Amino acid sequence: MRLFQRLSATICPTRCHFTKATKVLFSSRFLLYTNTALSTVVSVAGDLIQQNYQRIKNDNSRVWSSERTAKIAAVGLAFGPSVHYWYIGLEKLVPGKTLRAIMIKVCMDQFIFSPYSISLFLIIIGIIEGQGFDLLKNQFKKTAGLMFLTDMSVWTPAQLVNFYFVPIKYRVLYDNFVSLLADTLYSYLRFDHDKYDLEDND
Repeated sequence: MRLFQRLSATICPTRCHFTKATKVLFSSRFLLYTNTALSTVVSVAGDLIQQNYQRIKNDNSRVWSSERTAKIAAVGLAFGPSVHYWYIGLEKLVPGKTLRAIMIKVCMDQFIFSPYSISLFLIIIGIIEGQGFDLLKNQFKKTAGLMFLTDMSVWTPAQLVNFYFVPIKYRVLYDNFVSLLADTLYSYLRFDHDKYDLEDND
């Protein structure tokens, strides 16, 4: 009994602090900053997972690229405010959780925001790498279509859940959990897919 009381005395304050911190971080005052930080951290995590996977796959012969991770972090930093305002605007434009409202939101997300986010990803990476217009256009041709199909397969079911079950202030948080998978795939498609295509053509 005493052990249980001691554990409760230890856990309860920690849980209270966590609850208070969560309320502050997801309050309207700090939500933009929280969502931006989440997007940046998750983007980096996705790239680290993908790089580590490729390193293991290649018998540890590959070296971790901090430059590549920094590029992905820049994308996450830029993407955070975009997705934050997208969910707010979308809910104002199409409020409610009826089947019709959810399907409209999913379609708008897939056919408006998805192309935007893919374009943002490729453009920011292109700018950081100093790519010219022709090279950037070529990169779009090679990877944008595949990214969109990947996006559709991941986000269509994910957003059905998001728009029906998740309160609006937590949608970017949920989005980022799903993005951990998407960002890992994005990182692979942008940085490794072309490399393997070239190797296959040799």
